[in-house]
Amino acid sequence: MIVLRHICLAFLLLITSATTRPVLAQSTAFPAMRCVNLANALNAPNEGEWGYTIRRKDLQRISLAGFDSVRVLIAWNHHAQMQAPYTIDQAFFDRIDTVITQARGFGLSVIIDLHDYAALYTDPKVHGPRAVAIWDQIARYYANAPASVIFELLNEPQDKLQGAIWQNLADQMYQTVRKSNPNRWIIMGGDNWNSIDGLARYNAPADPRLVLTFHYYDPYKFTHQGATWFDGAPPAGRPWGSRAEKRHLRREFDRAAALGQSRGQLVWLGEFGATEATNMRDRADWVRAVRRAAEARNMGWCAFDFAAEFGVYSPARENWVWPIRRALFDQSALALRARPE
Repeated sequence: MIVLRHICLAFLLLITSATTRPVLAQSTAFPAMRCVNLANALNAPNEGEWGYTIRRKDLQRISLAGFDSVRVLIAWNHHAQMQAPYTIDQAFFDRIDTVITQARGFGLSVIIDLHDYAALYTDPKVHGPRAVAIWDQIARYYANAPASVIFELLNEPQDKLQGAIWQNLADQMYQTVRKSNPNRWIIMGGDNWNSIDGLARYNAPADPRLVLTFHYYDPYKFTHQGATWFDGAPPAGRPWGSRAEKRHLRREFDRAAALGQSRGQLVWLGEFGATEATNMRDRADWVRAVRRAAEARNMGWCAFDFAAEFGVYSPARENWVWPIRRALFDQSALALRARPE
């Protein structure tokens, strides 16, 4: 009987190991599983112009809260020459260096992207070579950076940067970066604002260090209600939480996960959030449901955002927006009230 019990236990351990090993491998290999976006700072024409400047104490707060990484939105195009060789201002590199050093000092991985390059979206023929040259400089500059520095080559391709035009530029940027960074983690996604549909169209290189990304803001009339940074935003007052809406969420995440499985690559949720104009209970329920949908499918996630209109943190009150903060981690707020020095 004892021998039989040991045999059964060994069999159960073998099954458990076989079913969990891929998940553990993914979680430990890619260092950005619980991330927050740092928006409206370095993606502004000049940091601070859009109301937020990245602070050392914010990075410490983020780390203490349980995040393992930050996605730093960067408008490199505002700090590079307009004519070839499109040289990036060294002072701007110095500022990015400071953010990376401070974040890593608190144990955070850092994703640096190319963000808010509007002219590239509307005129890729003219601005495509400049975007490739910008990434060539960034890649060579950070070629010896630690593995915790991750490159995301372009945020939300859109407008005229679609289909074959985006595919061609994506391939050029990827090949350029790989020349100087053969093993660095790279994040790339599809057109149509990094949608799941766009990801389905994107023909990604067969690279185990390439992570596929998508952004999720469904339903748009809920997540963007009352937005102030563009005209024609949906009006405030839209609720969320019907059975149909929850079913749609599950189906969309199943679809995104299937794309990664069919290609043998990780899928990463790069943005999700709802404006501060939404009903707080519904907003927290939506954030929790999206985050859990990602985790149930072994996806890392990056909440949008830290301190802007979708923020999980309020700079005015110097405190977390606790219902959203709790929705991201299923933890007690009382356990996370340590304040930076």
